[in-house]
Amino acid sequence: QENADSSTGTVQVRISDQYGRGTGFTDGTWAQPVSVGDRNGNCPEGYPVVNTNENGTVAVVWGDCPNGGTGPWDLKLALSYDHGTNWSTWNISHINGIQMYPFVSISEDNVVALAFYGLDFDDGDLEGDYVVGEEWYLYAAALREPQEGDLWDFTIADPEPLHIVTEYEAAEGDVHALHDFFETVISPDGTWMGIAYQQNIGSHPFEDNEEQRYIKFVRGNLSV
Repeated sequence: QENADSSTGTVQVRISDQYGRGTGFTDGTWAQPVSVGDRNGNCPEGYPVVNTNENGTVAVVWGDCPNGGTGPWDLKLALSYDHGTNWSTWNISHINGIQMYPFVSISEDNVVALAFYGLDFDDGDLEGDYVVGEEWYLYAAALREPQEGDLWDFTIADPEPLHIVTEYEAAEGDVHALHDFFETVISPDGTWMGIAYQQNIGSHPFEDNEEQRYIKFVRGNLSV
């Protein structure tokens, strides 16, 4: 979780060695929060996402927006291989643009898979950054037992743009076109990754500046 609703701070993780059982409305079996990385910028969308496996691997991924909501975002990953005792944290940004709603899955043999909604400021001939006509895409990558500093070879998982920035969104700095219905999974045998995500298909018939949406699913084989 974020330590506070503020422009700067930290991302915190709480660990339970009893699967979080019996906590009720108290701290219960949860340890004190551990800071796993800094936050720079209070992003208008998104939040830290944590996942783990039965072997004690814990991963946290989040987006930072040090340049404001419509400037270039950073993508960060914190990783522990010992039940959250020791952590490595590094910047895994892939594009000069917005990297929103990152999600992480971990297989039992420590394949870590990531996906996010991305808008690349450098992928076309448009002038400016968050401007009319910019396209959102789905990005994904996976590594086996990643270590601090490893580079993630993200690729576009769906060749169709998920959304195209409208005049209203550009003028208002509204980056909420793609919502947080988003999740990744890894198959039990670790051979493929699945992503559930959203694609906008046009204007909503009775809600101003909103879209009609498809929920889509894509599957890709893993070669890690």
